[in-house]
Formats: sequence, C-alpha cells, structure tokens
Amino acid sequence: MNRSITSFLAGIHPLSDLPSKELEEVGSLAGEQKVSAGEILVLDQEDRVALYYIMEGSVQLFHGKEAMDTLIQGDFFGNEAFFSFSPLVHSAVALEDCTLAVLPEPVFQRLMQHGQVNNYFQRKTDIFRNRINYYLSQRKAYRIDPYLRLTLRDIQVRQPVFIHPETTVARTATIMQQERVSSCLVQQEGAFPGIVTQHDILEKVVAGDLDPKVVYAGQIMSSPLITARSNELLFQALSRMVRHGVHRLVVLDNRDRTRGIIEERDLISIKGENPVHLSGEIARSRDMGSLGRIFQQVQGMVLRSVAEGTGVLQVGRLISDFHDQILARLHELILQQVDQSHQDSFCILVLGSEGRKEQYMATDQDNALIYAGDPGRQGLAFYELFADKFIQALTDLGFPPCPHQVMINNPEWRMSLDEWLDTVDEMAQKADTQSILKTSLLLDMRPVAGDEKLAGMLRSYLFRRVARSSFLLKYMANEAVRFMPPLGFFSKLLVEKSGENKGKMDIKKGGVFPLIHGVRTLSAEHGILDTSTEERITRLHESGVFSAGFCAGLREAYEFFQTLRVKNQVEQIKKGVAPDNWINPDDLSGMERDRLKECFRVVLEFQNLLNNKYSLRLLA
Repeated sequence: MNRSITSFLAGIHPLSDLPSKELEEVGSLAGEQKVSAGEILVLDQEDRVALYYIMEGSVQLFHGKEAMDTLIQGDFFGNEAFFSFSPLVHSAVALEDCTLAVLPEPVFQRLMQHGQVNNYFQRKTDIFRNRINYYLSQRKAYRIDPYLRLTLRDIQVRQPVFIHPETTVARTATIMQQERVSSCLVQQEGAFPGIVTQHDILEKVVAGDLDPKVVYAGQIMSSPLITARSNELLFQALSRMVRHGVHRLVVLDNRDRTRGIIEERDLISIKGENPVHLSGEIARSRDMGSLGRIFQQVQGMVLRSVAEGTGVLQVGRLISDFHDQILARLHELILQQVDQSHQDSFCILVLGSEGRKEQYMATDQDNALIYAGDPGRQGLAFYELFADKFIQALTDLGFPPCPHQVMINNPEWRMSLDEWLDTVDEMAQKADTQSILKTSLLLDMRPVAGDEKLAGMLRSYLFRRVARSSFLLKYMANEAVRFMPPLGFFSKLLVEKSGENKGKMDIKKGGVFPLIHGVRTLSAEHGILDTSTEERITRLHESGVFSAGFCAGLREAYEFFQTLRVKNQVEQIKKGVAPDNWINPDDLSGMERDRLKECFRVVLEFQNLLNNKYSLRLLA
C-alpha cells in the first residue's frame, strides 16, 4: 500500500468521506507518476483513461491548442473522460516538476459507485464542459473583430525615432520634420527616460521664448513613459490614455523591447468612437452643459459596446475611467464658482459599484468627502456649499441621487480625516447592520479628485481595523450568504410565481450580490487593496486563498452574471423601460441557461466556503 497516496487522498474532498478501509484499498491500487516541467501528457487516448491528482507541482489543461485551466496541488483532472463522449481535455502540460497520484480506470469506476462521489465528479465535468462551450462561443464572437476587441498587435504602430537627452530642441524639431513624426523617444545607455513631443516644444520652449539651440531634449521631455504591451486589448490601452491624459503610448513587445508608438491620430482612422478624443473633450469642458453632452456620449458608448459583444468587465473599466474624469472636471469647475479662501485640502471618493469600476449604466451616486484638520465654521460652510453644488451638478448630468443619501451633501459622508478614523473604530466595535453597510461601501473607495493622500490614510487605517475585527468580518461574510441562488431541485431555475416580475429571477441578488460581498470580505481580511471584484478574485488566488480552478470558476461566473445583467438592461433602455436586474430564463439560449445553472452552483460552493470559514451557521 502506498501510504503517501492514501494519506494525501484522505485530505481531499469527496474521497475524504470514504470509509478508511476502502480509502486504503484505493491507495494501494493507485500509482505515483513523476512528470518533468514542460512534459506533455496526451490524454485523449484509451490507455490514458485515469483520474490524476496533483500531489506536487502545477499543470495546465488544454482543449485542442487552447489552455482552459491551470491546476495546483490538490486539484485533479482526467475525470472528464468518464463523463463525455468526445474528449474535453486533450493534453496536460506540467508547468513545473510534478508528482501525480494516478487512479486507473477500474479504481475510478469503483469510486463512482458511491453516489456523492459520482455526483461530485459529474458536476465538475459539467462545469468544465460549459466553460469550454462558453469559451468557444466567445472566440466565435471575437471573429467579428469590433473596434474595442482589437489588441495593439492588430494596429499599425509607428517606428520610434530616438534622440539623445543632450540633443538640442532645434535639432529635435528638425529630426521630427525630416522623419514626419510628432514625437521622439529619448534614449540613454539602453534606457528610455522620456519622450519629447511637438506639444512639449511649443509649451516649454516656444511659449517661454527660449532659444531652442541652447535647450536640450532631456530638459523638456515628458517622463516617465506611459507604456502598453502588444497583447493588451485596445480597451486597456485606451483606459490608460484616458487615465493619464496623454495622446500617445509607447508599445512594448513581450520582452519589454520598444515596438513603436501609437498616437491619437492612429485611433481616429479606426472605426467607432474615439475615447481619447472624448477624454480631451472632458478636459476642455468649460461648463456643465458641455459635460452633460459628453456624459450622454459615454452612455451611448456603453450601449454600442455591449451590442458589439465587448466584454462587460472591460466596458465597466473604461466607462469608470470616463466617469472619474467627468467628476474630476466637475470638481474643478465648481471650485471656480465658490470662494476658496477657507478651503483646506480635501478629497472626493467614489464608493460602491463606481468604486469597484463596475458601473455601466448611470446608477445611483455613492460618494464621500474627506477634509484635513479642523476647518472651523467658515470652512464647514465652504464644504457644505461645495457638496450641495457637486451633488446637484451630478444629478443634472444624469447620475441619479442615492436613495440612501450616501452622498457628500449628507454630513455623515462628509467629515474630517480624524472623524472618519473615529467612525471606523465605532463601526468595528458595533458591527450592526448600518456599520456593515458603511464598512462595505468604504472598502470599495477610490479617490477621484483632490488630495489622494487623505484617501490613502483612511484606506490603510480601515483595512487594518477591519482585518483585526473577526466579529465584523463574520457579519460582513454573512451578507454574502443572505440570498441563495435561484436554483432548485435537479438544477431547476427558480423564478417568481406572481407579481410584476412573474417568470423572472433577480440575477443581482442571487448571483452578483453574494460574489461581491464574499470576495470583498476575504479581500479585507487579507489586506488586498484592489477594488474591482475581478482583481480581488485574482489577488485572492495569488495569496493562496483560492485554487487556480476555483479562481477561474468565480471569475467566469461573475463575468457571466454581469454580461446577462447588462445585456438585459441595454435591451430595456432600447425599449424605453427603466433598467433593472430581473431576467427571464426563457429569453436565454439553451447553452446560456445551462451555463447560468453552473454559475449559480459556483455561488453555492462559494457560500459553502464562507459558511465553513466564518462559522456562519452559528449566527442563524
């Protein structure tokens, strides 16, 4: 008997539930296989039908030439061959030296006689099959190649022109004219400390009436470089341009070598909206009317991007970047309207879905304000006036006010840093319903205007305080299990039986809500400062909280829920109906319904994890 294998399997669900005698027999019949890094196991052959458990190392699974999953110690593969007529996994590649426990076909068939074991592996196979089907359908849609699905590799970029930092501006201008470029990369000893553009020359030399023959490129270059990689989606590159307010990016290949420069004029020639142009329009806005028109354009971009099949998480990130710029510009415009003599440094935060960069349509405002020190009576009057104007302007632009008054015109969400720190202490001690709601909103905070250091100090203190409060974490996690996915016996999708939403289900309450709250809680405990749910899931995997397979399942479930939700809202807006979170399963394709069921099962598995980790059943 191989005791190391038996001991290993005894700690793995669902084999750990087997009688010890039978588990010992399984261990005695199992084999151990060493696989070197880079070695390929071809699995779509009859003599390779077996269940493989990873005892040490990591493995990547392939369907054809497409990598579908990465597995680590404790994960398994090969079960797919027992439940599918056509191969789901064609090969497995060892990412490092691995030790595998191999359960031959007769041993696995014996295990399948236990109902709970059979159901477990059947369910895991179904999840994997649906993942492949969904991936293939997305790849098919990708061939449509809409504007914002392109990568930088798909776009022609200009070869960079290099100059030395001690090149004079006069010589630099001559080089630009000869090479017909609008910028030059500054190169020194193999490094690229900056870039000189025509705008730099005009603003820093010509406008200052300086002699271009005695001013050097290194003195006026813009630094550091804003870069992007060739394999990045155009969406990601555009978001970076928007965030940094630049009109060009330096494109790097996968070895960090400079491939070229992409400029705004390159984007203009590509079909669709030009986000960089919109970003410039926001910066140039002089009144609320022009900001309002831009906001409507941004909303139109959401509708068109979703209709084209662009990933909703990517849309959310880009739209949030635009919203950030609109709020920052609004902050500047309002400051121009008020007396600032009693103003100290302050910072505006966005919370909730906007803080997580997961707001698509213009949903409720959620924001807060931090100011430094004790502003006195006149300072308090200034902040009150600013807040009233800011919230009214946002409402006029099209951001509906928060029905729960989570806005800076509410004094509870407009305080000094010291008051906020005291509030955090109070919330951690009380851990009542209101404290949990407020803590959850603050954990999603992102600064959008003003002194970001204030936000940094509040965020650091908040995360330290929450991580130390097991009581608060427990009740925050309990929010994630408050609503169960609408899944009944035999995986039947449950819908409302009466009322205005008869025949529909609330996909936010049963799918999105548990994932957001549970992932946020785990992130707070582990000090993960990222705000988006997608990034938090990835960081939790990197921290060892989630396996690679479970991480992939959570990410895919979350994206699928949001995709169905946003598509439904887009259709409602087209029909002139107020968008909500209710979807009708009958409107989905058969594959979408099957995938929705699997995603709800992932939520159930996640809720079970939270129940066990935080002993939530004791709260009932």
